Amino acid sequence: MNTMGNTIKCLRKAMGVTQDEMAQSLGITYQAVSKWENDSTQPDIQLLPAIATYFGVTIDELFGYKLNVMTNKERLIDFMSKNQILCKGDFVLKNGGKSNYYIDAERFSTNAQISKIGEVFADCIRENNLEFDSIVGLAYGGIGFSAATAISLYNKYGVTTQFCYNRKVPDSKGRMICGHTLQDGERIILVDDVLTTGKGLDKQITKLQKQAQIQVAAIIVIIDRSNPTDKLSSAHMLAEKYGTKIYSLITEEDIMAAREKGIITL
Repeated sequence: MNTMGNTIKCLRKAMGVTQDEMAQSLGITYQAVSKWENDSTQPDIQLLPAIATYFGVTIDELFGYKLNVMTNKERLIDFMSKNQILCKGDFVLKNGGKSNYYIDAERFSTNAQISKIGEVFADCIRENNLEFDSIVGLAYGGIGFSAATAISLYNKYGVTTQFCYNRKVPDSKGRMICGHTLQDGERIILVDDVLTTGKGLDKQITKLQKQAQIQVAAIIVIIDRSNPTDKLSSAHMLAEKYGTKIYSLITEEDIMAAREKGIITL
């Protein structure tokens, strides 16, 4: 029998969070979550919208109707595929490799779409306990990402942070940074769409460091297509050069696994 307790347990495990982590996000005790999952009690009806939002499902799905449990990565891949952000087609990568799909970050063009990716970036920051002072988006795709990430950090986790984004050419006043003015010693998190050769990213970081003596606390991209297992890859090069870590929201393997499970077609 598929009870609400079983559903909540499946969803929680699919997200990879503990009962305590879920409880903290909902403002309740982990004992309450344990009782739900054991079917000792059921959530208060007023909590159902918050629980559904937390898992990214409908209230009907909490009751077991049309439940399709996916991991967070699978949900993101499914979302991008349905919104034509993850696109099929022959594509030549910047490093010369070939692929049957590509990420079109310019299709993050509605408030719903940019809100979704901002939340995933924010989740990555929190899950990895990253310490930072500012969120920085890289022109041009990262402009919306930086704002959406900062908003999600506040709305979902109550974190207040500064954010800004760079320009590829100065504005009429000669400014290269819009939003927060970077200061010497600040730890920044860079958010961007795709990492392939890393040359463009490296060049933009160099320009940022001319504005202020910043530290790159982390670089988060939607996907790293530079073969991160290769010690000579651009990800390793950037990590070593700037003393930072590279985080990828999804990987090539995640996309192939989603295809094999029938979540997407490529």
